[in-house]
Amino acid sequence: MFNINDILNAAQGGQGINNMAQQFGLSPEQAQAAIQSVIPAFSQGLQNQAASPNGLESIIGALTGAVHQQSFQNPSVAQSPAAQAAGGDMLSQIFGNNQIVAQIAQHAAQSAGISPQVLQQMMPTIASMIAGGMFHSMQNQGLGNVLGQLAQAATQPGGLGGMMGQASAPQQPASAGGLGGLLGGLLGGLFGGNQQTAAPMGGAMQNPAVQMGIDALTKMMQGGVNVQQAQANGLQNILNQFTQKH
Repeated sequence: MFNINDILNAAQGGQGINNMAQQFGLSPEQAQAAIQSVIPAFSQGLQNQAASPNGLESIIGALTGAVHQQSFQNPSVAQSPAAQAAGGDMLSQIFGNNQIVAQIAQHAAQSAGISPQVLQQMMPTIASMIAGGMFHSMQNQGLGNVLGQLAQAATQPGGLGGMMGQASAPQQPASAGGLGGLLGGLLGGLFGGNQQTAAPMGGAMQNPAVQMGIDALTKMMQGGVNVQQAQANGLQNILNQFTQKH
């Protein structure tokens, strides 16, 4: 499972999409189209959040949540009120508020051919399954320890921002290098001597597990679906409403 599309297709023993179709009264084809229509938004939203220490902390916290992990494996959990609530929390972390989620659903439903209201109802379940799938993928690749180290660092005073020397400005975007650059600095600090400021990217690369962790997280935030330019531009305009406020 190396991207969001892979994760969702592998969920619940490969039956996750069919299970969602039954849950929301759709055909498997409609559910597949609905899910693929919002994957680009989840991909861009996750990458936007991972570009800051605080945003990355919230993602890591979601990945280590037991409800998400169970949603990825068990349809009865994915359909439970607890999973819906946890998925709703993750939507807020990724997209900011329900208004933006509704706009994404409205925009994506045009290509999916289903009701925007139904698609919006599906999005917490999709979010929960993505988070659980990312956790299981990290574990399956032998990278659970890297994720655990990041989760532990996020609970320390100053969190990940403190490790980067950005505790006073946690919402500043990452420097050039995007997610890879940010994680390189963070993981360099974790594995390279617990420095209080960001370690050079090259220092992080000296640890093979760190490099694999960076690669895995970066790949898993990719959508894995083809998107028409007009749809991509529309989604980006919606997401910009959140990023411009933070």
